Amino acid sequence: MCILKVENLSLNYGKQEVLKAISFSIEKGQIIGLLGPNGAGKSSIIKILAGLVFPKSGALYMDGELKTSFSELRNHCGFLIDSPAFYPFLSAKKNLQLIKKINKSNVNLEQLLQKVGLSYVNSKKVKNFSTGMKQRLAVAQAIMQNPKILILDEPFNGLDPNGFQDLIYLLKTLNKKGTTIIVSSHLLNELEQFADAFILLHQGKIALNTTKSELINSKKKVAFTFEIDPKVEAHEYLKKMNVVFENPTLAILYLSPNKIANVINKLVELKSTPINVETHTLLQEKYLNITA
Repeated sequence: MCILKVENLSLNYGKQEVLKAISFSIEKGQIIGLLGPNGAGKSSIIKILAGLVFPKSGALYMDGELKTSFSELRNHCGFLIDSPAFYPFLSAKKNLQLIKKINKSNVNLEQLLQKVGLSYVNSKKVKNFSTGMKQRLAVAQAIMQNPKILILDEPFNGLDPNGFQDLIYLLKTLNKKGTTIIVSSHLLNELEQFADAFILLHQGKIALNTTKSELINSKKKVAFTFEIDPKVEAHEYLKKMNVVFENPTLAILYLSPNKIANVINKLVELKSTPINVETHTLLQEKYLNITA
């Protein structure tokens, strides 16, 4: 079921085209990775969805219903945009109490803090929080109204490996309970770990829109590196599969996932064992091409 659909979204800052008539849809319960290098348009999309920036054109549908304004999403979405800002000399709970009062919410703060893994912090002041703890608190703020959709702009910035894994676990937990999640990042590896689908942006356009299952089943770019030139028999074998030699010891093939092991075994049999085998999905290859 499509929960969110955007059509022909365009944005200009003066004469600069930031978004160029892009369209995409998001299924209920998905985790979407919004990818692209800095300046690709990721943050602009999120700010439009939050009602902070007004597009030049574009239509928004939620649950199949056309909305008159992107700002209508505020009633259904939680947002984390830019770095989270809290009162540093107050505790997590007291910060949330202020936000709760502003939003006229009836949320149980103890349960909310437990949900994001901050029930143990007690009266500890936010100024003494780690970056990961602040991100958890920011997510708590974003989900206070129990939103259908959680939209996060670069939430992994500044996190160490432990903080990153903690936030991934939290987002997966929220998703299992029914929250649809959109996460933007310029770092591919972060999103590949847990997203169900990917929208890759480049210069204000969608360069690729695909799902994880499509990536798993599609052909991979496979780079075989040899210590010395492969033997004649190995050369002939690789030529039958439309090999491209980038140099005498680096062979590039496009293979289905179930054929990669067969090719390696055959090369071993032909006395030309590769010393390294590197695979790239279509998403990884496209991303590397636009960021090179």
